Formats: sequence, C-alpha cells, structure tokens
Amino acid sequence: MVYFVCEGCNETLKKNQVDKHAGRCRVCAAVTCVDCSVTFYGNDYAEHVTCVSEAEKYEGNLYKAKAVKKNPQEIWNDVVEKAVERRAEGSKAVQPLLVRLGELSNVPRQKKKFDNFIKNSLRLFQPDMIEQMWAFLEKIKAESAASAESAASAPAIENVVEEKGTSKNAADEYAEAEKNRSTKDENKKKKEKKEKKEKKRKAEKVVGPVVEEAAEDAEEVEIQEKKRRKKEKKEKKQGKKAKRIEGMN
Repeated sequence: MVYFVCEGCNETLKKNQVDKHAGRCRVCAAVTCVDCSVTFYGNDYAEHVTCVSEAEKYEGNLYKAKAVKKNPQEIWNDVVEKAVERRAEGSKAVQPLLVRLGELSNVPRQKKKFDNFIKNSLRLFQPDMIEQMWAFLEKIKAESAASAESAASAPAIENVVEEKGTSKNAADEYAEAEKNRSTKDENKKKKEKKEKKEKKRKAEKVVGPVVEEAAEDAEEVEIQEKKRRKKEKKEKKQGKKAKRIEGMN
C-alpha cells in the first residue's frame, strides 16, 4: 500500500484519501510518497502505483530486497484498496460505497464485524447492499491470493531447473571426494600396519639375544645347584660313616 504525506499539513494519507484531503486542506499543493520521497503535484499521484525505496535507489545493483511478511490485517487493507481501484467492476449502487469505504481505516475482515462497521461508519442499514460490498471484497481477495500464489511459485520453478542442471556436477564432485577420502584412509591403514610390523621386528631383534643369554644363565645356575646338592650329599654321607667308625672304637 502506497502512503503519501501532505506537503501543506504533513498529514499521512493513503492513496485513496488524497482527493478528499485535497478538497478540505487549503494548503495541500502537493503530496510526497513516504517510500521513495518523490513529490507529486495535482493528480500525478494517481499514476504512482509502485515505487523504489531509498535503499534500492542508493544501493543500486548491491540492493537485496528483504522479504516482508504482511499480517492478515495488512493483506485485507490491500484488498480494500484494490476494491476501490476496481470499483467499476461492481454494481453502480456499490461503487460510491466502496469509495467511502476506502477513506476509512482498519476495516474489519470478519463478516459479522464488517456488517456492524458499515452500519456505524457509513450509516448503511440495507443488508443486501452490505452483502454486495462483502461479496465484491471477497472476490478481490480470492483473485489477489491466486495471483500471489502464482508469483511465489515462479521463482521455485526456476530454482528447480537450476538445481537439475547442477545436480549431476554436485553428485560427481561428491563421488570424487568420497573416493579420495577412501584412498586416503586405506593408505593410512597400510602405513600404520607397516610401522607396527617394523616395530615388532626391531623388538624381536633386541629381545632375542637377551632371552638367549638369560637361558644360558639359567642353565649355568641349574648346573651349579646340582653340583652343590651333590657335594652336600657326599659330605653328609662321609659324616655318617665317620660316626659309625667312632662308635666301633
């Protein structure tokens, strides 16, 4: 929705309120768009449907539009504004009522509240006329929703086409990366196995002579032990023999 500021009294106006404001404001020589700061004289503002924001104007190609999600009431306000602009599509009896509706703010979007709002604000008590206004607004709302859905699906289709074009390359790159990683892991395992085998060989080379020497020492100790036991047995035997000789004498 486009908003303007009166250059005479600085009042903020919706587009469909400018004409009525110009009729009662004695100093309203021009109005300025809130978003793009462009000033319009006379009825030139009527041709100002969309505008460029200051950020887009000064940033140029670097500008990235931010997605702004409107709340339900803002969407409904846009519907009311479009209904006023397309009032010629409605019945002749409804057309002036739509113009008056566009001059109001915060129009309810629920049917029951809308009926009460019309009765209190427009002093309209004819149910059939209120019903015609509501039906026309619902028609504009449905068409706007369909248009917005169509616009939202277009970029998604373009993204799918781009993804299809690049999916093959992405798959190839992934497969190549997996292959390289597998080869790297295999080489690492081989290296670790080789290092482990080399360490074992070195350990056997060092421990072998030590074990052999220890075995020789053990054998020598055993021989000496046998000699000692044999000597002790012999001495014991000689002692017993000497005692018997002494007993006989």
